[in-house]
Amino acid sequence: MRLAVGERVQKAQGIRAALGAFFEHGRVPVIVVDGEGRFVSANDAALTQYGWSLDELLEMRIHDLMAAPRRQLGDDLERAMRGDPTTLDRRAHRRKDGSIVWVVPRAGPVDVLGERYIVSALQDVTDLVEAEQRAHVEHEQVELVWQGAVEHFEQSFAMLDADRRVVRVNRTMAKWLRLDESQILGKRCHELFLKRCARQPCPHVTAVAEQRTLVEEFVSSRGRPIRLEVYPAPSNDLGVASIHVAHDVTEEWSRRSRLAATERLASLGRVTAGVAHEVNNPAAFVSLALPMARERVAQGRLAEATTLLEEATTAMSQINEVMRDLGGIVRERPRAAVDLAAVAAGALRIGAIEARARAHVVRSFEDGVIAVVRAPRLAQVVLNLVLNAAQAIPEGDRDRHTIEVRVRHAEDHAILEVADSGPGVPQDIGERIFEPFFTTRGATGGSGLGLWLSRTIVEEEGGMLTWRNRSAHEGGGAVFTVSLPLQLAMRVSAVASAE
Repeated sequence: MRLAVGERVQKAQGIRAALGAFFEHGRVPVIVVDGEGRFVSANDAALTQYGWSLDELLEMRIHDLMAAPRRQLGDDLERAMRGDPTTLDRRAHRRKDGSIVWVVPRAGPVDVLGERYIVSALQDVTDLVEAEQRAHVEHEQVELVWQGAVEHFEQSFAMLDADRRVVRVNRTMAKWLRLDESQILGKRCHELFLKRCARQPCPHVTAVAEQRTLVEEFVSSRGRPIRLEVYPAPSNDLGVASIHVAHDVTEEWSRRSRLAATERLASLGRVTAGVAHEVNNPAAFVSLALPMARERVAQGRLAEATTLLEEATTAMSQINEVMRDLGGIVRERPRAAVDLAAVAAGALRIGAIEARARAHVVRSFEDGVIAVVRAPRLAQVVLNLVLNAAQAIPEGDRDRHTIEVRVRHAEDHAILEVADSGPGVPQDIGERIFEPFFTTRGATGGSGLGLWLSRTIVEEEGGMLTWRNRSAHEGGGAVFTVSLPLQLAMRVSAVASAE
């Protein structure tokens, strides 16, 4: 038989007293219900949390607090009454004012005043649940951004964790790799992108360690020219350490090749008169020497004929050498291990034709300085730098000026330098000299592409092109330095000569 309201309140107060001051005045909300879920008591913290008075609460069952029906609530009560140690999952309770509080019950049986009840401490996890809900909303928003933006990138995009494992990719990446997303996630970078990362410094590791962006260009295993950008990821809770963006630069490389060919012809055009002179003089001598040699043979003067033929052969060798040097710049060739001294010497012989009018041309070449490059492209860089150096030197004082081309080792790099004794690069334009179409010689036909294209070529070959002004103690002028990864080189003594 159900007790009257006054009796239920009196009994509830008795249970509170029996359970002690820790129950009555503790900070954690605690409720007491019978096996059918009817409230029989509650502490002050529970009454405060839910907003009901004790009288009102005793008219209710635990079911009335549920913000959503729970079909397994009867099972929960039964297990709690038996004392099963099962941890109850969190659930939403509704306060008197209609607001929601999320709780995790810790329930168990207790015998008090001769009867068995269920005592349940209710841990408030509302802040945690709301944080999770916000995170879920934010995740959905991020997912919408990903779907709306990243998935439509033409670039190949991936995110990697600190162990260099892929945690997210876009469709373009999967298409490039010809794999499903499930086959990509969890793989390390060297298994998908850069095989060399398994044994050499990995740009993803370097970008994270040094907190800087790395950019490099290479040809993929499928022959596609790629520009890779690796960014250290901002601080996040997703485990993302680096961001990998790859661009297909096939069209850009094609455009560069066309520009390189155009600039190469322009550079050769600048030395056309000198090259013609280098060819015409020995050719004219050959044209005269051969008829004369034939006459000497007819006259029986064989010694004189032999001398003329030998001189004509030497002249033809000079012509062949000039044409070979021109071919070394004009003809495209694939990357191969080449001796930089030979590449520089061929380009220097062409460039020196114009440069000798303004300065003494000096070369200092170490043997065995080997790099894997496209030789004609690098020869074009040398020619551009030598011609720029010559044009930087004023006319009319050749004895005082020099242009020096050096090839040497520097630890694990091959170094090619072009130094001049001109006025140097003005500091106010130093930051711009590698910009495309920037020139200080517009009035004399400068295209502004020479230095930009030279740096582009060097970077495509895996190297760097830098400059500095020399001090007065060093002779003044500017030094342009090409640094390339050294291949199979042996250190030998430098050999210096002057033209």
